[in-house]
Formats: sequence, structure tokens, C-alpha cells
Amino acid sequence: MRRTSRLSITIHRGQYARSHWRSLILATLLIFLGIAYSIVSAQRRHVGPNDSKADSWHWQVFRGPDGDFTLAFPGKPKAQSASPGPVTEIRSFDLTTAEGMNFSINFHDIGGDPRSSQNNEWGADLEKALSDADRSQGFHVVQVHRLAKNLVQSEIWQDVPESNSRINYLRRSIIRRGRIYTLACGWVVNEKTVNKATCSRFFGSMHFITKPNHRP
Repeated sequence: MRRTSRLSITIHRGQYARSHWRSLILATLLIFLGIAYSIVSAQRRHVGPNDSKADSWHWQVFRGPDGDFTLAFPGKPKAQSASPGPVTEIRSFDLTTAEGMNFSINFHDIGGDPRSSQNNEWGADLEKALSDADRSQGFHVVQVHRLAKNLVQSEIWQDVPESNSRINYLRRSIIRRGRIYTLACGWVVNEKTVNKATCSRFFGSMHFITKPNHRP
């Protein structure tokens, strides 16, 4: 009887893990589509070239609304309209410079125990799943790298038919304590190659606060 019970528990855990992973992939894809739409929206808002230079940007630290992270933007980011997520709303903040470089972050919770391993590291086949999904949307995936167990970064070229343009950006996805954070950085200017040094500065400025207010 004990063996049967243990087997049932093992099967149940395996089914839960698979279901959770599928939900996680769907949630991440939803985020990525939101990022793509946000970048296109930023391109619409961008009025054209400006003579100011990147080295004149005033970087300032933005603190997440729940107090769980800080991130430096080259200016003050604006809150965008929240969109429905699988568990909580997807909240977004972004900034587009006068030169046409866009910086953004969005995040949402996925539920479950924030201390569990599956809520703190990506599954083994994430890169393929995300690349396949990007390509199915017509995006050109230049490269995908896993930089840490909970961090994956992609370089994307996205066609924007309405402006007859192609835009290039980097996207970094982090899972931590049951929350997915997605950062994006790149130009909204046609055919302009992403400035990787500037994006690295943006991505690298993100710091997590040890005891976030939104979770114990």
C-alpha cells in the first residue's frame, strides 16, 4: 500500500511539474508578444532623429513598485497600461530616448511556492521553445544564450510592416521567486544595429532587493 501511495505522489508531482512548465512557457510567450508590441508602439511615438548624444544621457535608478528590484534608465521611465496575465497583471515601464533607443521592463507573477526550484530556474528546453515561438511570429532570432540558470537572453530582428522597417533589440528574461521579469533594449530606428554596450549597462544595472515587499 505504501508503494502505491509513493508512486501516486511521484506521478502527481510529475504531472504538476509538466503542467507548471507549460503554463510558464505560455506566460513567457505572452510577455514576449507584449514586448514586441511595446517596441512597435515606441517606434510610433518616436518623432525622428535628434542631435543629442548617448553620453549626455542622465541615468537614474528606478525602483520597482513592489520594492523588489532597482534598474537604471537613461531618464525617467513611464508606466504603461497593465495587461492581463495568467495570475497577476503584467506591469510595464519603458523609456525611448530622443535618438530612438528604447529601454523597457515588464513583470508578473506565475503562482506557486516562490522558494521552489521551478520558480527560480528555467527548464532545460526553454531556449528552443522561445526561439520556435519567436520564429512563428516572423521574428529573426540571431542568437539565444542562457547566461545563468534563471536568465536567458535573445537578440531579435523584428519586421514592422506598417512602417516598412526592421528593428533590432536584445531581450533578457529572468525568473526569480515566482516572478518573470523581461527587459528589452534596442533601437526603434529602421535597420539600426543594437548598441550592445549600452544594453549591457542597462541589463547589468538591475539589482534585486533581498526581501521584496510583495512576498515573504
